[in-house]
Amino acid sequence: MADVHTFRGLRYRDDVRLDDVVAPPYDVLSAAQAAELRARSPYNAIHVDLPVPPGAPADEEAYLRAASTFLAWREEGVLVRDELPGIVVVDQTYTGPDGRERTRSGFVARLRLAALDERVVLPHERTHAGPKVDRLRLYRATHADLSTIFLLFPDDDGSVGKTLEAAAAELPAAAWREAHDGDGNTHRCAAVAGPAAERVAGALAGRPVYIADGHHRYETALAYRDERRAAGDPSADTLMVYLCSLSDPGLTVFPTHRLVHSIPQLSTARLRELVAPCFDVLGEPVTGVQSARTALEALPDQTDPAGVFGLYLPREEACLTVRAREPEASRRLAAGGFSPAAAGLSVTLLHELLLSDALGLGHDDAERHVDYAKSVPDALAELAGGKYELGAFLNATRVDQVRAIADEGEVMPQKSTYFYPKLLTGLVYDALGD
Repeated sequence: MADVHTFRGLRYRDDVRLDDVVAPPYDVLSAAQAAELRARSPYNAIHVDLPVPPGAPADEEAYLRAASTFLAWREEGVLVRDELPGIVVVDQTYTGPDGRERTRSGFVARLRLAALDERVVLPHERTHAGPKVDRLRLYRATHADLSTIFLLFPDDDGSVGKTLEAAAAELPAAAWREAHDGDGNTHRCAAVAGPAAERVAGALAGRPVYIADGHHRYETALAYRDERRAAGDPSADTLMVYLCSLSDPGLTVFPTHRLVHSIPQLSTARLRELVAPCFDVLGEPVTGVQSARTALEALPDQTDPAGVFGLYLPREEACLTVRAREPEASRRLAAGGFSPAAAGLSVTLLHELLLSDALGLGHDDAERHVDYAKSVPDALAELAGGKYELGAFLNATRVDQVRAIADEGEVMPQKSTYFYPKLLTGLVYDALGD
């Protein structure tokens, strides 16, 4: 099962203001956001974690510059290595897309990498090749973990959570540092060393861990580990990870809505025909952007929310609410080899019955024809731009469903889960082999 260790992290020295140097994950940034972060500080994490700006062509020299920059920060004392092995506790107080404030607690440590077929680290989403090429180039240049991936661990009896809480309670107020993201959420972090850190890391022995966010980076870490092992170097056998309990009260999953483009233009009547084999239309279509927003934001309140979707046609400003029809939906998914757990997911119903069966977009096509939005207002704003023929709005996958799918050895479509808030890059780094 999971082999979690303390480590001597590299963190910004105390006089560096964290708000100037932290950054969101590289894969959520636009070119404009990346440029703003670069200008914010010469020590911002973006300089090492995103050497090739979004949309720019691959540049091998850029990865080498990132490695030189990372080394220079260490030599200048901008990054200071912790004196003792430990963990880094991270508390995130945030307001979610649903308007509720919560605090999610976890910690950063080293995880010994395990092949996915060993069933120690359990994924739940499909991956694509493109993002892994970029991260592998960065690994080769820097030989460092510059950001964390997000893992979940089972803690049904609450014992790990209590151990972590006790370790954090021992810290003096001065040990905590604070950073903020672009949404105004607060990220507090502090290093815990010694026996308290060892107790937290050791408490995960015998448990599997689940990938919440970072499937591409985990698979890339495995590829890099294998490269280094082939060269006789075991220093890449570990990965810096953030670990959070599946039972943490601040852990939430939000939906990621689909924006479909480059398909034949749809009318309300034609859409009704396409979905008729497996979906019932609930009520009459709603027209107008504001009325559509009201209907779409009410989706979680529907009976059987997993099977209920909002379908928005931007050219008509018309919104249909549809529900997967039983037993037709279950029969179709069972014939496709889906387990009952997978067949009950909103993303499975959406991708198999609506995008694939109704619109003819298979899994490979979805990557070319589907973009994503995190909230109803953001999605409607994008849909108004004229690029898209359809918006598909769905309810969130529950945490227990993520666990069940991973336990079954199945995977969901890409971006099936939206764990919020994202982890900031720059709270801690790990130089492999140190």
